[in-house]
Amino acid sequence: MRKSVDQDLVTCGEAAGILGISLQAVHQGLRKGIVRHQLVNGRKMLDPHRLVQRWKGVSDEEALAARCNAMLDWSAWGPPPWSGAQWQTLRVVLEMVGEG
Repeated sequence: MRKSVDQDLVTCGEAAGILGISLQAVHQGLRKGIVRHQLVNGRKMLDPHRLVQRWKGVSDEEALAARCNAMLDWSAWGPPPWSGAQWQTLRVVLEMVGEG
């Protein structure tokens, strides 16, 4: 089963599937500090957003845009000017992405 970048955390094996690389290459990346992990129940878990950004060399702005785009249903939005509620939604999304 192929995992997507829309998940919260993935295992090293799932990260290898997302990136299309070997599990060994993911572990080398961890040792070299290219990506960082979190221990969850004794397992190394990775943030797929940061993983793709760091591994693929995506800029911070491109990574932010990708995360925001994944959280919003753009078909429900027209062009600006936007309502106060839409601006509030954007603010909340940007705060959520900034915490990630």
